[in-house]
Amino acid sequence: MFSEFFRFELRYQLRSPTVWVIAFAFFLMAFAATTTDIITLGEGIGNVNRNAPMVILEFLSMFSVLGLLVAISLTAQPLLRDFDLGTEELFFSTPMRKSSYLWGRFAAGAVMALVVLMVAAFGLLLGSFMPWLDPQRLGAFSWRPYLWSFGVIVIPNLLFVAALLALLAVTTRRLLMVFLGVVAFLVLWSIAGSLTSDIKFDTLASLIDPFGERAISRVTRYWSVAERNAQVPVVDGLLLINRLIWLGFAAVMAVAAQLLFRTQKQRAKKRWWQRAKPVDAPPAATPARKQSVGIARVFGAQTELSQFAHLVAFDTKAVLKSMPFLVLLFFGLLNYISGLQALDVSFGTPIHPVTSVLMRSMQGS
Repeated sequence: MFSEFFRFELRYQLRSPTVWVIAFAFFLMAFAATTTDIITLGEGIGNVNRNAPMVILEFLSMFSVLGLLVAISLTAQPLLRDFDLGTEELFFSTPMRKSSYLWGRFAAGAVMALVVLMVAAFGLLLGSFMPWLDPQRLGAFSWRPYLWSFGVIVIPNLLFVAALLALLAVTTRRLLMVFLGVVAFLVLWSIAGSLTSDIKFDTLASLIDPFGERAISRVTRYWSVAERNAQVPVVDGLLLINRLIWLGFAAVMAVAAQLLFRTQKQRAKKRWWQRAKPVDAPPAATPARKQSVGIARVFGAQTELSQFAHLVAFDTKAVLKSMPFLVLLFFGLLNYISGLQALDVSFGTPIHPVTSVLMRSMQGS
């Protein structure tokens, strides 16, 4: 049964235009970042070769972080599709194992997310062969940095992200809650990076980064341009421990998703803010009113402007009172306030909270 669900979901996503639109967007970003200085990813290329191993590693690491939002539609949405469409009874009324359903669709989504990241890597590869690039900024071609990046960074990050989304999907049963969970995770990741930005927390920061960027940065901190053009980090020390820790977290979340997955759609309990207010008794019947005099209806620019203002006010109030907006606002403020706590020190040196420093923090938030 696992293979049946895997093949079905894989065919479904291969025919979906969304997957290929995302893959094409990733391809364009990777291609443009390699072939021009106008578009940059992360810290850009700098003064190393455009196809240097460290450039490939940093770009693919950045794409694995961007893949967190992409994986929502590729791994979380398939697990929720039948519950959203009300077709889960068609599957769960048959003698099948829930693990086949869960992991068949999970594996297909993870494979498609990997395909998207491979398309991004192809953009990096193709961009390094463009004829308008300066030959002096190009090094010898090698498959090693691509294989190293996928084996050490991309695939472990993808497994962690997919397991996190699967756990959110099976516990919340709502795509909106999965999205909010991802936003919360990104905010907490950013806050942890801000609180451990001081050099005395360097070891801790390298271990608690789920994407491994801080561990790689520590290993390559003092590398020369020649080393960045020719080498990839050795997988040992903090980098190895980091990868093992977060692969372990991925395994724990996968087991939790298996244990918490329920085939029945549970009825959501209404919260206090969702409960209906008591309805008053209907008023006593009143005598029929006389037919009012007809009023001429006007459909002009003033009427359209009044309708527009009314709809803007109505929908704005609805958004401001909605729980998703309040949750996002809370995490946004939490992210900004926590970032302010780390502004008084830069590389171990006290600094003043001048306008330029606060503006950078606000932009990052």
